[in-house]
Amino acid sequence: MRAGNLNTPANLLELNPDLQPVTIDWLWVGIRAKEGATPAPVGLRSSAQVTVRAWWDERLLQGRYLEAGGRLLHIDNVRDVMGDGVEVQIAATELIGEPAQLMSDSSGIRCCRVFLQHEAPVLDTMQQVVGYKTRAELALIETGRAEPGDGLEVGSVSYRVVDYDDRSDDGVVRGVWLERVT
Repeated sequence: MRAGNLNTPANLLELNPDLQPVTIDWLWVGIRAKEGATPAPVGLRSSAQVTVRAWWDERLLQGRYLEAGGRLLHIDNVRDVMGDGVEVQIAATELIGEPAQLMSDSSGIRCCRVFLQHEAPVLDTMQQVVGYKTRAELALIETGRAEPGDGLEVGSVSYRVVDYDDRSDDGVVRGVWLERVT
């Protein structure tokens, strides 16, 4: 049985209706990235699928998260390996990015990871480019829904959220438009 390599402690998390992370429990898992060349990231989600093995647990459900050793994994699929309720194989997407802090009047300071895209195209209702701005992607499990007026600090650079990208909030990641604060 492959489950003998479960040597990584992980927190099992879910996002509650108030967009706050809730720790369900911790468990032992084995995390393995799929082999092969990984293209450069184009968003907060890594393009390389991650495979996680764990003992069967009814709380391991699609849409929940695993946090292990600084890594944040969104569970895409859970499969009973042998069909006997002993071991599961989880397909997960890793959320990657630069360390940042979101400052919000409603939720205070929250550490998070962010993917910045400078000079991202801004589209109008006809899908025509009308300008370029700095765009950020944030994980809802870490920040909740960032709102206009919130501050974001990435390294030594400060930004203010000026709007959200209404095409991007899918329940896992939210895109926001930023303005650099000098």
